[in-house]
Amino acid sequence: MKKTDWIILILIFVISIITLRDLFKPGFYTSHDGISQVVRLYYFDQAVRDGQIPPRWVGELLNGFGYPLFNFSYHLPWLLAEPMHLVGYSIIDSIKMTFLLGFIFSGVTMYFFQKEIFGRLPAICGTVIYLFAPYRFLNIFVRAAIGDATAFIFPPLLFLALYKLKKSKNIAWQWIMLGALALAGLVLSHAMVFLFFCISAVLYIIFSLFYIKNKKQYIFATSISAILAVGISSYYFIPSLIERNWTKFSEIMSKAFTGQTFLDLRQLLYSPWGYGMMRASEGGMSFQLGIAQWLVIGLSSILVVFFILKKKSSNLEKDILWEACFYLLIFFLSIILMLPISYLFWKILSNIAVIDFTWRVLSISIFASGVLAGFVVSKVKYQWLFAGFLIFLAIYANRNHIRINQSLDWPIGMYLKLEKTTNIFDEYTPKWVRWEVVEQPKPKVVFSKESAKINILVNKSNYIKFTINNFEYGRVRVNMIYYPGWTVEENRVPKVFIYKDNGGLVEFDIDKGAHLIELRFKETWMRKIANSITIASFMVILLGIGLSVKAKLKKRVKR
Repeated sequence: MKKTDWIILILIFVISIITLRDLFKPGFYTSHDGISQVVRLYYFDQAVRDGQIPPRWVGELLNGFGYPLFNFSYHLPWLLAEPMHLVGYSIIDSIKMTFLLGFIFSGVTMYFFQKEIFGRLPAICGTVIYLFAPYRFLNIFVRAAIGDATAFIFPPLLFLALYKLKKSKNIAWQWIMLGALALAGLVLSHAMVFLFFCISAVLYIIFSLFYIKNKKQYIFATSISAILAVGISSYYFIPSLIERNWTKFSEIMSKAFTGQTFLDLRQLLYSPWGYGMMRASEGGMSFQLGIAQWLVIGLSSILVVFFILKKKSSNLEKDILWEACFYLLIFFLSIILMLPISYLFWKILSNIAVIDFTWRVLSISIFASGVLAGFVVSKVKYQWLFAGFLIFLAIYANRNHIRINQSLDWPIGMYLKLEKTTNIFDEYTPKWVRWEVVEQPKPKVVFSKESAKINILVNKSNYIKFTINNFEYGRVRVNMIYYPGWTVEENRVPKVFIYKDNGGLVEFDIDKGAHLIELRFKETWMRKIANSITIASFMVILLGIGLSVKAKLKKRVKR
């Protein structure tokens, strides 16, 4: 990497810190999901300290009855935040620094992606357009949507890998590995955002097959990349997909949002900046794409038409033209998908996957416009002047979008009290649980008769240990909902228990006497297989990286 690139990376770092300076203010800030994010990291950290690797179960949520939050909720933002918390940052500061890191890394990945296609100056401009889009600041300062914000790191890596695989004469394992890591990063950042970019990647592959010669090689390479991505993320992806059927998710969410979150084109062109929810009567959040972004789309459309009508074009021009055509295609598709005209598509998709907000597709619009900014700069005269104008316009147009609404000086305990499950509808509650059973907090362990002494020795997220000395036969109820993985032992001997006939709680009978009871949350055989696939896939990735490095060193020695 050249000295100029290092200087550009430093500039991205400095500009990001200046732009997101409000993250350095004390405490958290008012936002849609901020309280949930604080609670999630708190319990993710607790699960890690309790030895849950990977975290799946939270013992204190759902009024203390437990909740399988991390079996379904994204992991990557917390995997970035947790090390910062372990070395001394507070929960709140770790979350805010994760937002900052996501912003910085997304700029770095976009720069290297566009530099490969368009060159250094267009890449700088495209990176700024990618970073300075209203939706990026909406995710950070208004919604505090840490999964969506973190996901922006990976699309440039994914499409860089697809581009390089398309250009490679031989199987290029380093780009296969990069594509796999990028796809897995999207899965672990936010499943819905992953779905949009996965569809975009498939469209890119199909689009490329119309004009490249090495079709079979390209299909093989991208297929291996996809398989490895599934493998890397399988520890999360497989249990989340299969075990969702064990929860109330489908009955609550399957039709809840279809057709309810469309925008009109005016909102995408311009809408006032606010901090409220989508349809708040005053101060609702803005869904504008951005002035600079719309300008880029207009100019790139004109340039594409010009090059199509141009009789003679070099191979390089044709190559870049194909790239521009694709990103224009997915841009306009993403815009259409946010409008009511696309209702039929979303209705069909709702039978396969649940998408809560159709405007999440803005991630595609922002990415495509960022890439097209690099294309425009690479094709106009007076590149420095035009790039400078676009950069100024993007930064100036977002000058009022880079601040928080109001600081919150709350202790962590306040956040924990305000969240029941961190999900709006508590939709990952096991379907065998009756709502009335978990309405109010209850003592952790109770006995059916009064004549018993109970002493709780350990109460962790994945391990509960207590003694009970009862003077007659009776039934023990542990006020914790059962979820596959929980086991019960009485005096080190496995114990049969019930849960389906009592609203979902763990119950078992004991004879009179003194008893040591232990409940452990373990990985099921299916989760163990998924974990093993992840480990094996990482080993393949490391082996592939090692072989790529070795091959490069051999080439250097020969030279």
